[in-house]
Amino acid sequence: MKNLYLRSMLAVACAATLAACGGSGGNLYLGGQVSGLFKDGLILQNGDESLPVASGASSFYFTKLVNTDDRYNITIKEQPKGAVCEINNGSGKASSYSVTTAYVTCKTNTYPLSGAITGLTGEGLTLVIGSNSASPLKGSTSYTFPAIADGAPYNISILTTPAGLTCRFAGSASADGHDIVGTMGSAATTGATLNCTPQQQ
Repeated sequence: MKNLYLRSMLAVACAATLAACGGSGGNLYLGGQVSGLFKDGLILQNGDESLPVASGASSFYFTKLVNTDDRYNITIKEQPKGAVCEINNGSGKASSYSVTTAYVTCKTNTYPLSGAITGLTGEGLTLVIGSNSASPLKGSTSYTFPAIADGAPYNISILTTPAGLTCRFAGSASADGHDIVGTMGSAATTGATLNCTPQQQ
């Protein structure tokens, strides 16, 4: 008798959950995978349901369930701020299985990060941000990293310095002035000035 009561309560709970989630009386989930979403603001749409997808999500599922043979068409209602997303396999007709083949790929916008250089009278300067490098030539008055992701934290480091020169970033917190940190803006951004001076003999 106790088992029968528990089963009845479980059935009621499941029915309530489907009613709350499904709305349309369906029994199949509609969702898919997400990659490269590092920004907030993405909203997907299917029929009359809008679905916000959080930054860092690797999958999504609409709360309204669908029936076998229901048509679906997942679109992007709003793009995340500072990124662009696309959908593959977002439309079709449900079979007798839940739909999980939709795939959302996102790419964060990138912008140039540049700064001024003073006193670069020699060759051999190399600046790095992670695996990205820049090698301004003798006489250059600026450096540029052409593609840094919107909103990304960065750390510019001096990898090599021209012979006979001491180079330091203005405002650097490091003891030798060889590093400078910041956060990339949502447009072309100006970084710290790099000042080079002759080494004292």
